[in-house]
Amino acid sequence: MKKIFRFRSLAMRIWMTFTAVILIIVCSLSMLYIFAYRRVEENNKIQDLKVSHEMLMKNENFDNPFNNFSRLKNLKGGDNFIVDFDTANRPLIIDINHREPPPDIHSPSFNSLGVKLWMSSFIKGGNMNEKLYREVYDNMEYFFIISTVNYDSSNKAYLVSYVPNIVDNTILYLVIAVGIIFIIIGFFTSIIVAGYIAKPLKKLEEYTMRIAHKDWKEPINLDREDEIGMLANSMNMMQKELKRADEEEKMFLQSISHDLKTPVMVIMSHADAIIDGVYIESLEKTAEIIKDEAIRLQKKINQMLYLNTLDYVLENNSRNDYINMRDLLTQIISRFEVIKSSIEWDLDVDDIIIKGDGDKIEVCIENILDNAIRYANELIRITLKKDNKYAVLDIYNDGPNIDEKHVGRIFDRMYKDKTGNFGLGLAISKKIVDFYKGEITAVNREKGVSFIIKYPLK
Repeated sequence: MKKIFRFRSLAMRIWMTFTAVILIIVCSLSMLYIFAYRRVEENNKIQDLKVSHEMLMKNENFDNPFNNFSRLKNLKGGDNFIVDFDTANRPLIIDINHREPPPDIHSPSFNSLGVKLWMSSFIKGGNMNEKLYREVYDNMEYFFIISTVNYDSSNKAYLVSYVPNIVDNTILYLVIAVGIIFIIIGFFTSIIVAGYIAKPLKKLEEYTMRIAHKDWKEPINLDREDEIGMLANSMNMMQKELKRADEEEKMFLQSISHDLKTPVMVIMSHADAIIDGVYIESLEKTAEIIKDEAIRLQKKINQMLYLNTLDYVLENNSRNDYINMRDLLTQIISRFEVIKSSIEWDLDVDDIIIKGDGDKIEVCIENILDNAIRYANELIRITLKKDNKYAVLDIYNDGPNIDEKHVGRIFDRMYKDKTGNFGLGLAISKKIVDFYKGEITAVNREKGVSFIIKYPLK
């Protein structure tokens, strides 16, 4: 049962929302009817009752058959009568509209003798000038007006005009009935609408499961131009990107395993040569080869581990210090100058302070310089200048240009250089620069390549 409810949850949610809206409308109209329309209706009855009473008072012809105002909508059920008193001060009811009262004074009729005698009990003697009463008799509310008149010029009499406050709930019942009909219609409409919405969503769910299992066969096609169609198009774009990333990752793992396998094979072959006592050159030279390959292997492994943990480290363990870029560059370059003594270093560096993690920024610059030394022929030029809100670092080398179709991808960790090897250093540099909301680009010059890094000035 729980499963069925969950399966129908979309239809139920739509129906409940629709029902809630209808109930709010019905309740609002009911409150408006009860507190506004009824009040206006009561005021209109009282006003019409006053007008009819005043007309009788002015005409003073109480026996005129045209004095019966009960035919008016607001005075329906009402009447006018004269109250006179005998010598024993007992009320005498004179029906000026010539209506025969029912024989039973307890009759529920609005014009019964009992109703009129009850109204007569509010006459306390003396002059009364259009005094308005609003009282309840036998579970019915009445509006009535009492005025002193000279009926037969002998005794003081009283004119009473009254109307029952009959509450007509037809409009209220109509609103409630229409609301119930709409709720019933809304239930079936919700099922149809939910089915119309749920059908493509079910396809999207199946498509998502296919993507989760790396099934890249066919994109989904819903042939819709609404929000669900836009969602399907976005999922197709996501599928393409995930497919590309999956293929690049497989290619990367395949190639990086080759890069790692090569130094391992060299180390093992030279180690076997030492064990067997058969090596081409001296023992010391063979040991140096093993050491160099181990260092190269260690560097690649460290880069892989560093790249995979860099996001977490930047978010959670990154310092935020003031860094003098001029001092940092001088320190880094002093270490790199001894690596390739044939390289000429041309420096134009301003004194600029940035804010960030000095270790991470140092790694970023070292990776760019390591790449520059690898490809430079004779010259590396480094400039550091301020440009509006950025510190702009330009590292130029006079090596070969980068193929234009690869310029936009050299910072991708899947990028393979001309030697067929993957270099992770540039990917690490980009990740660090992106974290500090900076920019890093590679630009081909007429001769050589510039790596331009923009750090925001805090």
